[in-house]
Amino acid sequence: MTRLPRCIVLAMRFLMAIAMLCAMGCAGTAKSPPSQHLSALDSAAVRRELQHRYDENRRAFLAKDFNAIMALRTDDFHAVTADSVLHYRAEMEQSTRALLDGIDRWISLTFEIDSLEVSGDLARAVVRQHADRIARRNDGLVHHVETWVTQREIWRRTSEGWKLSRVDSIRDQRRLIDGKAD
Repeated sequence: MTRLPRCIVLAMRFLMAIAMLCAMGCAGTAKSPPSQHLSALDSAAVRRELQHRYDENRRAFLAKDFNAIMALRTDDFHAVTADSVLHYRAEMEQSTRALLDGIDRWISLTFEIDSLEVSGDLARAVVRQHADRIARRNDGLVHHVETWVTQREIWRRTSEGWKLSRVDSIRDQRRLIDGKAD
């Protein structure tokens, strides 16, 4: 088995962490019946429900509550990172645990829904995320880490409300370590 260079492994971990962070929201208590044709009012309601889920996700990350984070995701949750690699739920769980374990403290975490397309029980949100934290890095030291990313998140309406099922189209990634571009 060929061993990947450390820089590639670190880049893959970073991309999974970004996908995970961006996947940090999940649906509220939307239990209305499915509809194939949503009015503007219905679309606005879905946006409010998703924003509630992003708020729940944010609180779960800030509290480092792994179970609450994963409860906002479907059983088949997965992410496609910017390098087009598919990461299933088990991998994303590992990435989430590693991310949470490395965080010393959060400074801020925001999710902004840029656009939303709703079709039946699926909602496709383009989301901008900013995560600012003090975290342990691979050098074993604690650093100020700030990241930005834009990605598409696909939510599925379930009997438990909206849940995040897929993250993809990851772009506009930026990371600063101690104020310097990484």
